[in-house]
Amino acid sequence: MSAPPRIPPTTSPTQSPERLAPRSSKLPRPHRPEGPLDPYIRALRSHIRLLIGLPIVVALIALGLVIPRPRMFEARAAFIASEPQSLSGSLGALSSIASQLGVPALSAVAQSSATGSAQFYGDLLTSNAIAHDVVTTNYDASSSGEFDGKPFKGTLVQYSRADAKTAPDREVAAMRYFAKSVLKVTVDRPTGVVRFEVRTRNRQLSTLIARRLLDLVNDFNLRRRQTQAGAEREFDQRRAQSALDSLRVAEAGLAEFRATNIDFSRSPRLATREAELQRRVTLAQQIYTTIAQRYELANIEAVRNTPVITVVDAPEGLVEARPRYTAAIVLAAFAVGVAIAVVIALSSARPETTR
Repeated sequence: MSAPPRIPPTTSPTQSPERLAPRSSKLPRPHRPEGPLDPYIRALRSHIRLLIGLPIVVALIALGLVIPRPRMFEARAAFIASEPQSLSGSLGALSSIASQLGVPALSAVAQSSATGSAQFYGDLLTSNAIAHDVVTTNYDASSSGEFDGKPFKGTLVQYSRADAKTAPDREVAAMRYFAKSVLKVTVDRPTGVVRFEVRTRNRQLSTLIARRLLDLVNDFNLRRRQTQAGAEREFDQRRAQSALDSLRVAEAGLAEFRATNIDFSRSPRLATREAELQRRVTLAQQIYTTIAQRYELANIEAVRNTPVITVVDAPEGLVEARPRYTAAIVLAAFAVGVAIAVVIALSSARPETTR
């Protein structure tokens, strides 16, 4: 038997011809008005390679400049200095008198000066006299370890590589470099502690410079104390001779009175005269004894060579390797590169926005 014939589907009267028509793939989107930021966004998209490449190039350049840079080594030291004994005694007496007179400000100033002016020693470390001695001293830091920086032997004039024609100009340039880049001083006024830091490219060199600064401050104090004590010794020597002459005159007057007046107990006038001569002798003896004691103390201070500064932190063993901040510098360079790329990209969009 043959298969029955297929009957074509009939269109239902309820179905419209439009619904049976094939659907279109996409409908056209309605036109959106352009915003104020659209030109800038298009400019950034069109310069996407610049926005990626320029920051990377700038960061690589910064990395290439930072990695060869030598590491810095920082030596720290701290000390407390005292004034000469004679000056401390005078200022201490001034502080006591000011307190009794009810002048607390003068008392505080005198008391702080009597224990040593920390700010004075802070300024002394940065003075030209100390700086000149430091930069002209020969240092031997050639026995440094593998991670202690590049070995160095010579003066800071050579270390700073000062560009000057004459030797004095090179020394002055090295002194400026030392005060600006090598030395940092901080003063703690309440405690009187003077702290300083020395930063160089060699660990041993930083230690040697810090120790040299301590020695120079101590030598300055010793010379000042000995000079002052020598001047006081000469003054006391002249005063002692004058006081001794006055004492001999007073003793001679008393001896002559007693030789000519053997029994003066019955004469009030002679007794009064003898008492007056005796007081002169006693006063002359006291004056001469005081001056003689001061003279002996000045003799001791003039030849004393004991240290007058107390080292709180010695530089030996306190040298720290400072970080080079490589990551921070590279990130900052990358950010600068991004900013430059954005400016270049947006500058191309500016003519379009002005139309």
